[in-house]
Amino acid sequence: MTPSQIFPALLLAALALSGCGQSSNPDPDVETGRRLFGEHCASCHSLSPDTVIVGPSLSGVASRVEDNPLGLQAAAYLRSSIVTPQADLVEGFADLMPVDFERKLTPEQLQALIDFLLTQR
Repeated sequence: MTPSQIFPALLLAALALSGCGQSSNPDPDVETGRRLFGEHCASCHSLSPDTVIVGPSLSGVASRVEDNPLGLQAAAYLRSSIVTPQADLVEGFADLMPVDFERKLTPEQLQALIDFLLTQR
């Protein structure tokens, strides 16, 4: 490769690698969900592995809910866990989660929160 060919090749490689990181335009629903998590969930649920605040850590929750005891799709299980948390309590945790999220959040906000949780693998 000649020197005049090296620069374009390096530039092309750099541009290709820059697409491997986080997108500069993240999904707005996921970002809304991240904000809602901070406002409504983070006081009781951590996103760090093995960190218990009040409720179980939600680190990796998207992977864990794929095979759930209710046999639901992951998004449906998360919805159920948020709006009717007493339907399937995580072993070792008391029934302390509020049951009014369906009134506190609009359907779009609830879906955004679920979309965010589905990114937690």
